[in-house]
Amino acid sequence: MTAPPPQIETARAPRFDIGDKVRACLPVRNDGTYPGSRIGEFLIEAGEVGYVASIGEFLQRYYIYGVDFFTRGRIVGMREHEIEDIEDTMKITLAKRGDAHTVYVAKKDLEVPVVQQERAALWGGWIELSNGWRLELPDLPEDTRLPLTVEARKLATAE
Repeated sequence: MTAPPPQIETARAPRFDIGDKVRACLPVRNDGTYPGSRIGEFLIEAGEVGYVASIGEFLQRYYIYGVDFFTRGRIVGMREHEIEDIEDTMKITLAKRGDAHTVYVAKKDLEVPVVQQERAALWGGWIELSNGWRLELPDLPEDTRLPLTVEARKLATAE
């Protein structure tokens, strides 16, 4: 299990994004807020997989992730310490805009600049994006033309 969350999670960006594939770290019982289910009834078992469908806040302190556990047909509100990211690769489109490189992630409709890179030629090393993500790029020839869509491995996320 992961460490307990900080006192005020909303002082930073959410750990997960809409569309992220996640796994429940612990079983979740109905605390009385889930309609159509008795208080105390298990809603989700540890290990079940779902996708982040929404991100909200509770008491202006905590993020609540609406996770769609599609095999159960339930969307359950989860705290970030109750779920873990299980997707370590993503499709990205790498492009060059003037002298700068940018990455577009279609699944999240997100385009961000590359702020740091391990290798001058990019390929086979890691890149860091302005949102804090660190991605490992495939090993391709140095003269590979851009824009290009590739599968990148997620190494880290801004905390």
